[in-house]
Amino acid sequence: MQRVLIGISYNGSQFSGWQKQKSERSVQGEIERALGTLLAKETAIVGSSRTDAGVHAICQFAHFDCEDSFPVEKFPRALNGLLASDVRIVSAKKVKSNFSARFDVCKKTYIYALGRGEIDPLFNKLCAFSSYELDLQKVRACLELLKGWHNFKGFCAAGAQVKNFERELIEAKVTEKGKTLLFTFTGNGFMQHMVRILVGTAVDVGRGALSLEDVKIALEKGVRSKAGKTMPPEGLYLKKIYFNREIKK
Repeated sequence: MQRVLIGISYNGSQFSGWQKQKSERSVQGEIERALGTLLAKETAIVGSSRTDAGVHAICQFAHFDCEDSFPVEKFPRALNGLLASDVRIVSAKKVKSNFSARFDVCKKTYIYALGRGEIDPLFNKLCAFSSYELDLQKVRACLELLKGWHNFKGFCAAGAQVKNFERELIEAKVTEKGKTLLFTFTGNGFMQHMVRILVGTAVDVGRGALSLEDVKIALEKGVRSKAGKTMPPEGLYLKKIYFNREIKK
């Protein structure tokens, strides 16, 4: 047997999310279906992150176990021939038998694309849009406040199934690219809707709907009402996964 780590890129517009579901189309479900066809055996995969419906991935990872008779370097082309065009296998490599694409993750980077102005039909479902005038100085001040170790209970979905809300936000910044704002977040872990709420908080501060004092209260006391709105999923991209040890076999 061999353990294989695959790199995956996908447009999440037509997916119910990463996690396999009985009646909805998911990224995990599509890849497991293709693997089952290719290997003539039901094969489960373990992903590095569970993205929500509509969220995209530039670089997602997953591992699976299979017979070592199938050459690892042939997996990308073979699987892509069985997958729809909105999900691609971009790499494949052998890893140690005890390596986990989920539990060996030490940090992740997400980006959020926010177009300023009216919706551009060419980028619909690939970018979120906002017509608000934003004070970028206030936006950046908010992002600086969010960096570091915090209890982010006020910055995740109400139904988030976690016991510990403490996370380290290593990077939180915004850059301008034409009419688009690109928010970048790197952290040791993210809870459900967390990045979308972080962006929504920065936007609400930038447009004057929230103050920096509100954000401090949300961080210190876990008050969800003091954080910003949850931004739509289409602007969110999983950009990079970092592992805490050498992954090659």
